[in-house]
Amino acid sequence: MFQALRGLALAGAAALAGCASSPDVYEKHVRSEDAKPADVALTLDVTFARAPDYEPRTNEFGSKVKRVEYAGYPSLDVPFYQKGLGFDLGVLGDPRALLALPYPSPTTRTTSAQLKIFGERLDATRYRFVVLPRPGWNSMNSFQVAFAINGRREGMTFAYSAKTVCESRFDVTTPTYGFGMSVAASFPGGKPGCLKACDARPGYPGQCAFFSGVE
Repeated sequence: MFQALRGLALAGAAALAGCASSPDVYEKHVRSEDAKPADVALTLDVTFARAPDYEPRTNEFGSKVKRVEYAGYPSLDVPFYQKGLGFDLGVLGDPRALLALPYPSPTTRTTSAQLKIFGERLDATRYRFVVLPRPGWNSMNSFQVAFAINGRREGMTFAYSAKTVCESRFDVTTPTYGFGMSVAASFPGGKPGCLKACDARPGYPGQCAFFSGVE
């Protein structure tokens, strides 16, 4: 009897676990010039004080469903998150006992993903980027400008909001190598918005980026 109940509980847990979403967490690559204007949340014009490395490469993966990746020139790393219902397996009774009955325990899980958006090269030092949504995912309203100069990789994080107004055109100096950049953000329909620069030390995206306080 107990063995039957145990098997039934395990089967139920497996079925419920199957109801939890399995999000597509692959890092997707997009080129700014290929974006649909209606999808753009923000346009960022960047002028680098020194020309960043530019050695564009394209790689394709998969046979039936092809996945394209780009590399070799400046990009935006845009983070997203998704909250969903999952199930952990609990046990009724002493887990060491043969008669212990497993049961599914619902829990909330947060999954993260990233969109890598490569900039449109206007000339050796000027690039135009767009910030895009990722269907089914929630935006963190932040991104990192990632680039390299003479092989030295650098990044600068920013947070943005279309609900707050602030100066969105300014100069920054990257914290790792001290590279200079001039940035200017524009929002859809010419409406005002807000762009903030954040700390970009490797592994420390700064207090105002990635789940920032900018609403």
